[in-house]
Amino acid sequence: MLPGIGQKAIKSNYRKCQTLHFHDGVPLPKGNCYSSTSGNLNSISSQADYDLHRFRPPQLVASRSAVHFERDSKHMDRELAGLSPPIYPPYKADSSRPFVPKSVLYDRLTLRFDGFYVEDSVAWGYSCRTVHPVKLCYYLEDDTISVHEPVTPNSGRPQGKLVCRHKVQKSGHEEENPQFWHWKDLNVASDVDIFGRRFRLTNCNQWTREFLMSAGIEVNAPEDVPESNPPLKKNEAASRSRSAPQPRCHPLKKFLEHDGQILRFGCIWDRRAEEGVSVDERMKPYVLRYFLVDDTIQITDAEFESNQKRGLYCSNRAQEAVLLRRQRLPKEPRPVMTSPADAADLTFYDPQDLILGNIISVHGRRFVLVETGDEFTRSFYRNTLDVVDFTPVELD
Repeated sequence: MLPGIGQKAIKSNYRKCQTLHFHDGVPLPKGNCYSSTSGNLNSISSQADYDLHRFRPPQLVASRSAVHFERDSKHMDRELAGLSPPIYPPYKADSSRPFVPKSVLYDRLTLRFDGFYVEDSVAWGYSCRTVHPVKLCYYLEDDTISVHEPVTPNSGRPQGKLVCRHKVQKSGHEEENPQFWHWKDLNVASDVDIFGRRFRLTNCNQWTREFLMSAGIEVNAPEDVPESNPPLKKNEAASRSRSAPQPRCHPLKKFLEHDGQILRFGCIWDRRAEEGVSVDERMKPYVLRYFLVDDTIQITDAEFESNQKRGLYCSNRAQEAVLLRRQRLPKEPRPVMTSPADAADLTFYDPQDLILGNIISVHGRRFVLVETGDEFTRSFYRNTLDVVDFTPVELD
């Protein structure tokens, strides 16, 4: 070292001790852990001085003492009336008592409220109201709020955490002077507006009720959660049943129920009233097939199919037997279509029109149903349309 330049040892202990110590897994504040004059650690105060790190009404009432607190005159009437002394903020802390941080004093203390919010939707021409129950939690250590909706299985909508834990700003206030929701603003039977959604608080747990009452807040009586779908009156139900359209069926429902199901009939093309027709062509038999999956009809030559089954015709000539390819058959001859609106006036044949003895018009041609082709066709009409007579029709 050069003369006149040196380093004096003023401080020998440079340690930074912890300000909290743990007792049974709970953080508790220490006193002044280091003294600049003596350099020794001060002893920890008695355990009774730190009972306020938790809100326990019986323990807090038993441990209050004039040494640690000064009674406020405005709370004397409550004790004279036999009421429990308030907890927050009931007393003024003594200056001799070490400072307790708010994060330690209200560590893991939460106010819990039950509530709901209403969601309106429009379906089938009328509005529907849905009520969603929620749980609102207010954390005293940092004045944050979180909102959680209980998860309903197979609800078809996102549920769970609606509002993450953070300080929620009140709506209607400027960003320059923001105001946040405080626990003094929360009460049963009150509304909380968070991000444009209004939550109605209906109830709270016993600990939350005691905490609010100890602070001088009168907790309102609990409310019932309304029903999601309130019952309709007789006049409203009648008017709604007339105005609301019928729900549409799924497009694949008919395919899954009737795929591969075919109604088979034996029919005759009656051409006896026509002139210039040979004797064999006047009453020629055909086979009519009705496909239930898409309500289409196909008509083929019965004699050609019979000969093909016996091997007289090859399979390449199967199209020669088709008189009417598979399509929906209108009851009246199809007019010339001038616009798409003309197709809406057409009516097509359905299973109720295909009864033995009925005459159907195939694009102006006269066909008479004379017999049923198989057992499935007879069982279908027997179970669906209550038809029991399947006697073949004889034409003169």
